[in-house]
Amino acid sequence: MKRLLIIFSVLGFLGFSNGQEILTWQNYKNKYIPNGSYVIDPYNENRVTSESQGYGMILAILNDDKTTFDNLWQWTRKNLQREDYLFSWLWNDEVKDKNNATDGDFLIAYALLKAYEKWGDKAYKDEGEKIFNSLKNLIVIVKDNKLKDNYLLLPATYGFSNEKYDIVIFPSYYITFILKELSYKDNLWKGVYNYTKNILFKTILSTNLKFNLIEKKLIPISPVNLDVYRVIPYTYMAKESLEDLKTSFSEVDSFFKAKGYIPFNYNLGSLQQEVSESPFCVYRFFYLLYNDEKYLERYKVLKNNDKNNYFCDTFELFLD
Repeated sequence: MKRLLIIFSVLGFLGFSNGQEILTWQNYKNKYIPNGSYVIDPYNENRVTSESQGYGMILAILNDDKTTFDNLWQWTRKNLQREDYLFSWLWNDEVKDKNNATDGDFLIAYALLKAYEKWGDKAYKDEGEKIFNSLKNLIVIVKDNKLKDNYLLLPATYGFSNEKYDIVIFPSYYITFILKELSYKDNLWKGVYNYTKNILFKTILSTNLKFNLIEKKLIPISPVNLDVYRVIPYTYMAKESLEDLKTSFSEVDSFFKAKGYIPFNYNLGSLQQEVSESPFCVYRFFYLLYNDEKYLERYKVLKNNDKNNYFCDTFELFLD
């Protein structure tokens, strides 16, 4: 737990709260955990996701709130967990999609291991390890044209692999600060972490990438949006250099410098971009990456007008 606390405490010295209303853990709970057991997303019909539960559990640990942690975990276990120990990713009064989301599984399992380190209950550790062991079944190792191993992490149990032609991955599901800790104790996770750091995050990133099994290479197949931008704070939390990610998002950075905003969905290589804008936390991520004050200025403007953004407020607490 000490490592996690150090990672997040470092992030509070970036000057973001200057002149801004400070979001507290209690404020966050009042808005997004009103019943004390699950984290809602007001902008998406108050839905609950495995991701939101994982984020909430980690934040509860950081705020030494065992009661909320236990409430979140027990609700998640009862309502979302499947027989394979992974979690249905979407709930709104009932499970809406039984498929899992690998990032949510990662976050929940990690939170359980950290809860064990903080509060000493071995039951947390046992449950976390079951989840991580199940996640190993979603790793596909494929050699590329240079005979390098590509550790392809399926985004879910179903729907992302065509064994003859391609495998789809989500870069943001390679959660750097979690993989780094796992790599210390397990060679398979070490392989995934090294792939993330040395190959995946040195490419041009989009929200989804396709590994073509014929050409044996990664290909961007979707717009770039806030989902993939999470790799910036994730990598920062891991105390890894952000230098390579500057190349990954260089086209978006160039667009911002020319137009003054980041589209909600940025289409790589296109002269036509949508006018809808990314939320405030994306500008905070890009400020971390490029250290350009114009990102910070835009962040402050947008934050003042966006008071119920579960996604951004989650990262506000992580980074403050």
